Amino acid sequence: MKAEIITSFPEHFEELSELYLDEGLTESVEIEKTWFAKGCVFIKIKNIDSRNEAETLRNKYVYIPETELYPLEKDEFYHHQLIGMDVVTEEGEAIGKVEDIETYPEQDLLLVKQNAEVSHLIPLVKEIVKKVDMQARKVTIKIIDGLLG
Repeated sequence: MKAEIITSFPEHFEELSELYLDEGLTESVEIEKTWFAKGCVFIKIKNIDSRNEAETLRNKYVYIPETELYPLEKDEFYHHQLIGMDVVTEEGEAIGKVEDIETYPEQDLLLVKQNAEVSHLIPLVKEIVKKVDMQARKVTIKIIDGLLG
């Protein structure tokens, strides 16, 4: 299985013995071996021995339990922790909820859904994202010209 690396800790793959194929962590697979090439991680999964079998996993995300995540520094967070958080301006005005995070080489973007018709892509950079409050489940942003269309 070839996987795009969207973690800041790709070396963690070498330490894992199993992965999950669903967010609910109910469908586990055993890892036989991992290796890195061309910016990707390759994962040999036990009992997946042919290309056709591996194709059944195409476009799937892999997950690990929260208990196996690397600890982070005080002001760091994992992307999945932001999903569902409220987004507000520095003045407290509600903008919407974080629906997803789009990962790009230059910077990541928060996909913030304001309502059924309106969404915003907000750069996940310190100049704009001023505070992530894990307890209150709130992201505070600085509004700059053109940010919200």
